[in-house]
Amino acid sequence: MASGDFTGSGRSSLLVTWTDGEVTLFPGDGNGGFLPERQLAAPNAGWKPVATITAGDFTGSNQFDLMVRWDDGRMTLHGDVGSNGLDSVTEMAPSGSIWSHATQIAAGRFNATTYVTDLMVRWSDGALNNYVGTTTGGLGGEQPIHGPDKTWTHSVLMTTGQYTGDGLTNDLIIRWTDGETTMYKDTRTNSLGTERMLVPPA
Repeated sequence: MASGDFTGSGRSSLLVTWTDGEVTLFPGDGNGGFLPERQLAAPNAGWKPVATITAGDFTGSNQFDLMVRWDDGRMTLHGDVGSNGLDSVTEMAPSGSIWSHATQIAAGRFNATTYVTDLMVRWSDGALNNYVGTTTGGLGGEQPIHGPDKTWTHSVLMTTGQYTGDGLTNDLIIRWTDGETTMYKDTRTNSLGTERMLVPPA
C-alpha cells in the first residue's frame, strides 16, 4: 500500500496493489474515511511481480506519483496516477539492475531548503541511501545515510511523513522484526533524525 494526494484534492488517498495483480485507489473523503474504490488495473499477470511501492510528487505537479520496484530489479515511475491511471510510465532502472537488492523504498522530503522529493532506499545488506531530487528525469543524487549494517537488515517496514507537525523535513518511521517501531524525527538528506521509540519490542 501507499498513501498520498493522488487526486489533487489536498486529501490523502490509499493506493493498493493486490496479490492477483489488481491495483485500486481509495480516495480520502476528508472525514477519516474513503470515497468509492476506483480500479486502476483489473486483476492481471503484469502487476503480480510488484516487490514494493511508494508514492510522492516526483513530477512537481502537486499530484502524487507511484514509484514501483519490481522483483526483477526494474524500477518504474507512474506519473499523476489520479489523472493518468497507470499509463504514464517512465523506466527508472532496467530489469536485472542492482535495484533487485532494494528491500524497502520510501518517498519523502528531507531537504529543509528546497523541499524536493527524495527516494529513501534500504538495501539488502542494511545500507541506507537517499536519492535526492528524484524526478522523471532519473534517480536523484545518491547520499549515503549509512553503510551496510546488520541491524538494519531487521527493518521490516519503512515509511515517511510529517508526523511531528513542525513544518520541517519529513520523519522516517521503521518497524523492526522484534515489533519495535522507531521514528527518526526530521531526517535530512544525508543523516537520520533524532531517534524516538514509538512502540517497544513485543
